[in-house]
Amino acid sequence: MKRGIIAIFCILLAVCLVSPAMAASYSVESSDIDPTGPASPGDRIITNIGILLTGSGDETFNTGNELEIYTDLSDPEYEYTVSINDIVQTRTVSTRYIRISGWELSYPNNFEVEIFITLEGEAPSVSGTGEIEVIRIREQDGNGNIVSAGEFVIEKTILNPADIDKVLDVREEELDELRTAIDTIAAEGVNVAAAESKYQEAKTAITNAKTSSYTQANEYLAEAGSLIEEADDLAQEAHANQLIANAQGTIDTTNTHITYFVENRTMGDDARVTAIEKKLAIAETQLSQAKDFRDKGDYYQARLNANEAEMTADEALSSAVALREEIGEGGFLPDLSGLGTYILIIVAVVIIGIVGYAVYKRYTKWDELG
Repeated sequence: MKRGIIAIFCILLAVCLVSPAMAASYSVESSDIDPTGPASPGDRIITNIGILLTGSGDETFNTGNELEIYTDLSDPEYEYTVSINDIVQTRTVSTRYIRISGWELSYPNNFEVEIFITLEGEAPSVSGTGEIEVIRIREQDGNGNIVSAGEFVIEKTILNPADIDKVLDVREEELDELRTAIDTIAAEGVNVAAAESKYQEAKTAITNAKTSSYTQANEYLAEAGSLIEEADDLAQEAHANQLIANAQGTIDTTNTHITYFVENRTMGDDARVTAIEKKLAIAETQLSQAKDFRDKGDYYQARLNANEAEMTADEALSSAVALREEIGEGGFLPDLSGLGTYILIIVAVVIIGIVGYAVYKRYTKWDELG
């Protein structure tokens, strides 16, 4: 029992002795960078940071900590100002690292302490397009560990000229493929005016990229990529719309024949007409699916379904045309082509009746003459 109490006491003591996680003593109040987009090696980059010391306990900054500032820029030049109740001290440093001790930043917590940093340097050479740390600010404890929420970083993409050349080659290949796609679709009678307009814009962007700085070229090539995608979507949408319209036209024509069979020739119960109606219903379902896929932006599947609808509707139309040729143009008379056997029987009965009647009349006449 005593051992248990002692063990619990030791655990509680250990918990009490564990220091809570140290939180950052600063917050970044403002930041900006110029230029805002990707940069090329050698480009000048400037960033401005405004920091407010938020305090730690009774101090504006933990005395045992330090503030570390670092940059990946080449030939960096810092100008940082420490403002203590609006009394400023400005320093200029030309190294990648700056370390400001807690002793320099620690004041009673009723003081307002701010740090303003301006950093200027060149974008470094890179082996491949990627991110660099333009500026990194860390609050570290006495053991060199970063305190909770104690790191702030601004990154920038630095372009590798060789990568830009590769992107240019890719964009030109994409443009050639788009040209082929537009021409192929146009040959089918599709209206490709919208896609053609975007194609010309993409071509202009690529041309501009060839005579621009790497940074500007990257922007032009990104623009060209977006325009090529838009143009391809417009071309594929126009193609899908054309195929849908073609299928709809075939369906409408077939429906005209069905209306003729049902209303003009009273063939609504004819098995041949029923078969055409069933096939046409399948085509209409396929066409409805094509429209749904088109509306969702799945132009490839829309074209597949539209082609299927067209083929199915063509089969129905061929059957309708063949049936119409078979029955002929009967005006308002009903079609009797499916009643051939019955008609022959009726005709035979009528003939026999007429012959029988004629014979009967002749014999009757003889009897009257005696």
